[in-house]
Amino acid sequence: MARKRSERPFPSREEVLAFIRESKGPVGKREIARAFRIQGTERLALKELLKDLRRSGDLQAGAKRRYLAAGELPPVMVLEITGIDSDGELLAKPAVWHEDAAPPKVYVSPDRRRGAAGPGDRVLARLRRVAAGVYEATTMRVLAGVPKRIIGVYQRDARGGRLRPTDRRARAELTLSPEDAAGARPGELVLVEPKSLHPRLGAREVRVVERLGRIDETRALSLISIHEHDLPTVFSQDARSEAAAAGPAPAAGREDLRGLPLVTIDGEDARDFDDAVWAEPDGDPKNSGGWHLLVAIADVAHYVRPGSALDKAAYERGNSAYFPDRVVPMLPEALSNGW
Repeated sequence: MARKRSERPFPSREEVLAFIRESKGPVGKREIARAFRIQGTERLALKELLKDLRRSGDLQAGAKRRYLAAGELPPVMVLEITGIDSDGELLAKPAVWHEDAAPPKVYVSPDRRRGAAGPGDRVLARLRRVAAGVYEATTMRVLAGVPKRIIGVYQRDARGGRLRPTDRRARAELTLSPEDAAGARPGELVLVEPKSLHPRLGAREVRVVERLGRIDETRALSLISIHEHDLPTVFSQDARSEAAAAGPAPAAGREDLRGLPLVTIDGEDARDFDDAVWAEPDGDPKNSGGWHLLVAIADVAHYVRPGSALDKAAYERGNSAYFPDRVVPMLPEALSNGW
């Protein structure tokens, strides 16, 4: 009887999915039934159809009994800022994504009133679909990030194992059980990574990935500074490959100074060798008693080409960072301590 009143056939799987995809946001069973004029006992058939679409992976359940087509994003969700495109626009991806296919592309509109977000930040955002697989997001709130690794002092008390982060801004109490301590002793400085995450509070349980020794050791103090200032210490495979493939710069088009007895001024235990000097009395009678001084500084422009993996790595770091026992180089060692 319902079909005679509505004069519309019962919708197919494809029609239901098309309706959900074309909707501005998530829709529920009520909106689908109203759109296709489904009444009475046919509501049971619609319920089974929606279950079948979910089992096949064509449909995913959203909040408040709403449905989303596979690969679609809800109107509000947590995003992770992934980078900046060539036009200077912020790009993001869902903080949680369980689909096999790549997530939709999300452009984030900056909102200075709610805090400026940059690559690596997590934001709560309102989303609007502007095209198939493309969304525009407006930041509602910049969320506190969860560091991938944390440095702290391992402690034991009546409650069990604990980690006291060296960063005073980290106020959350972290649990470090003895089985995850990797043999560390109470009072020892350790590098840990999150073992489990609380949906609101972030890292709660951690595991040791490296024991750093006593907190008063030079090595430990350097590592604390590196991690607290989030200095990048690992180069991408592409950057390492470009550095490893480097060779001597061609002499053509350059002034050849190899005949001068340049003296390297970097110490024997220096982390890189890129500075040298040479001086001789100036023979110009107009500069009697003067000297001719030449300072030679290595120029990496021949190796670091605009847009290359090495260029991106150098831009991310800005400069090398020196510590009493180590250096965090701007370029891979094959260049910074080689060519």
